Amino acid sequence: MKTEKVDVLVIGAGPAGTVAASIIHQAGYSVKIVEKLKFPRFVIGESLLPRCMEALSEAKFVDAPEQRGYQKKYGAKFVKGEAICDFTFQNQFTDGWKWTWQVPRADFDTTLANTVQEMGVPVEFETTVTAIRFNGSDSVTTVEDINGNQKEIEARFIVDGSGYGRVIPKLFNLEKESVLQPRKALFAHTVDVNRHMDAEPNRITAVVHKKAPGSGSSHSLRVLHHLVSSAILLSLKDLKVPMKKSTVRCSRPNLLPRNVSVV
Repeated sequence: MKTEKVDVLVIGAGPAGTVAASIIHQAGYSVKIVEKLKFPRFVIGESLLPRCMEALSEAKFVDAPEQRGYQKKYGAKFVKGEAICDFTFQNQFTDGWKWTWQVPRADFDTTLANTVQEMGVPVEFETTVTAIRFNGSDSVTTVEDINGNQKEIEARFIVDGSGYGRVIPKLFNLEKESVLQPRKALFAHTVDVNRHMDAEPNRITAVVHKKAPGSGSSHSLRVLHHLVSSAILLSLKDLKVPMKKSTVRCSRPNLLPRNVSVV
């Protein structure tokens, strides 16, 4: 079997993986990323916080996303009945970023992956981790590409940036059941040509809806041009009605799931 050697192997080419790979690469270490899927791919998790900008800045990942024209976000508002909890990122106790982005993840993640490759970090897409053997912090990872070709990658360290893919926890039986209440979300990208005319087009708004016996919440914010991200979050006991497919119109079809997603 073919064998490669690197200082650090990163699992996952999402933001966690590419940010880590960029910082490690800048420190002078050899690094490689392996990613199970082909990019771009749809994924949920669009709402960044200003603290995220610190990591993106350290990874030199600010300029490329800036050129993509993502929606800048300057605050958040939470509404429950007549009560409003209002946050503006400029109101700070310590110095830091006063804005962030709301991003279409398929495009955003691809942009970061392209940027880290331009820095000289190789990314192997459609490559699955099938086994890992540890010897202290040293490791030998077996990967398999889409054509069934296998190889081993020897690394001094591994960074698992696979997110909810949970590669290392699954391989080593480290997973634990969540103690949080199970929930489901109805999620969609839609086109709203008037969203920019809203009184606060650059802030995310989350609304808590009272609904016996439980409660739900929803959010909405433009992510790119006229593309708007909307979702409603419900407890499982409130989600009893079978869900039907919904047709939505989107100017960026590669960023859109086939229907309203259940996640």
